[in-house]
Amino acid sequence: MKLSLVLLVGLASSLHAQEKMDRLMAMKIKHWDSMRAAGAFNKYDNTNARMQAVGPTPCVNGKAGEYSCDKVNLLSFLSHAEMGSSTKEGNDVWGWTSPDGREFGAVGQTDGTAFVEIDKAGALKYLGRLPTQTVSSPWRDMKVINGYVYIGSEAAGHGLQIFDMRKLLTLTSPKTFSIATDLTALYSGFGSSHNIVAHEEKNMIYAVGTSRNLPCKGGLFMVDVSNPAKPTSPGCVSQDGYVHDAQCVVYNGPDAQYLGKEICFNYNEDT
Repeated sequence: MKLSLVLLVGLASSLHAQEKMDRLMAMKIKHWDSMRAAGAFNKYDNTNARMQAVGPTPCVNGKAGEYSCDKVNLLSFLSHAEMGSSTKEGNDVWGWTSPDGREFGAVGQTDGTAFVEIDKAGALKYLGRLPTQTVSSPWRDMKVINGYVYIGSEAAGHGLQIFDMRKLLTLTSPKTFSIATDLTALYSGFGSSHNIVAHEEKNMIYAVGTSRNLPCKGGLFMVDVSNPAKPTSPGCVSQDGYVHDAQCVVYNGPDAQYLGKEICFNYNEDT
């Protein structure tokens, strides 16, 4: 009886957490819909003169051009329209430095991922983009391990795109990469995800916020990317339900029983 009660309490807690997350996502989508209807995302479309790339702009009296700032200068700006997005909306960004010191950015967009190079002066150059694997979604996240970018999205059935950023090194003009032929691999052990966590030291990717209908129940979904062309999953942590974000480290503290072990700190809705 006691075990059944514990299970019922756990189930009720999980359902309550799911309801809260669904409600928050619905509120965000409603807000974005209202902004879209008001034309906010057309501010920098291809017919708008304000769309043009912005160069270095100093922070003066709390503003760098139209952007608020505090002792930080604006070095460069590209709109999502300039970076090939038809939806002209973005969500996240990550970076990679090549072995010869060149710096690149992977820019999350509603309908895919754009790639830019940042030169020594901080100027941005658009290089190309990788479309979404399925449909558009306001949520997309990416992390980089050893030159490969791992891309997840809340888009249904998206999975984990694995793309070799070294493909950017020899581009001479912007390119739209193929989701059929330019991916190193597509991991489909899960469909949608809310966030992607990387642990470079262990060559591990963790997808969090995956579907609660899967056995992992939205928990920490592990993907071993020691071989990026053949990703595998050692398993997942489902006991505490939905995980929103995480950080994984190798323990190097005073407790000998955990020394050298990988430990993940999970950030959940209700714990």
